Amino acid sequence: MDSVLVTGGTGFVGFWLKQTEPDSVNCWYIGKDNYESAPWGFHSWDCIVHLANIAPKKVLTYCRLNNARLLYCSSGIVYHPENDTEYRRNKIKWEQECLDSGADVVICRLFAFHGERLSADKAIVAFENAAKKDEPLIIYGDGKTVRTYMSGEDMARRMWAVLLHGERGGCYDIGGTTPITMIELAKKIIKDNNSKSEIIIEGGKDPMPYYVPVDAEKTERLLDMI
Repeated sequence: MDSVLVTGGTGFVGFWLKQTEPDSVNCWYIGKDNYESAPWGFHSWDCIVHLANIAPKKVLTYCRLNNARLLYCSSGIVYHPENDTEYRRNKIKWEQECLDSGADVVICRLFAFHGERLSADKAIVAFENAAKKDEPLIIYGDGKTVRTYMSGEDMARRMWAVLLHGERGGCYDIGGTTPITMIELAKKIIKDNNSKSEIIIEGGKDPMPYYVPVDAEKTERLLDMI
């Protein structure tokens, strides 16, 4: 049985990894505080999943010295130079550090999801909450922004597949494959909830008007292996 440490494992992604753990793994989930202070580096791990939005230097050093595999959790934002944020720059920088480290590393680039534990600032959660109260669904943009959504459960199963069977040095997109605009999403949620909500379009333009996986098929091919 593989022993797996999951850093930053107390949020949405960690929750769904825990719900979908393969029988072949034994996991320990820690938050940011424990990552900084707890003596996890003195334990013996076969694999580490680095979800924490912290530079991966510590886990890279551990994996290189202990011949452990690292799954670094990145983001689809790396494909979008038009959204030049510190978050994006860090993801690109840390991906490269992982690939240059000499450690056994695989990378997951996550896109848009839905499901339990997703934070309330995500559009799909805000729409759901408003629709259940018959309150307006507010779209910050022109309504034409395109996303693809995947359930937290499906996301996590793909992450396990990448960790256990991904090619060393490989980068894997994880996200849905059915595009939907924000206006279509809002209308669907209103219909699904039999809501009396109206839709309010605030206007403006999303910095990433089209945010979908570039190569989801590469990840899909790993699923039959778990």
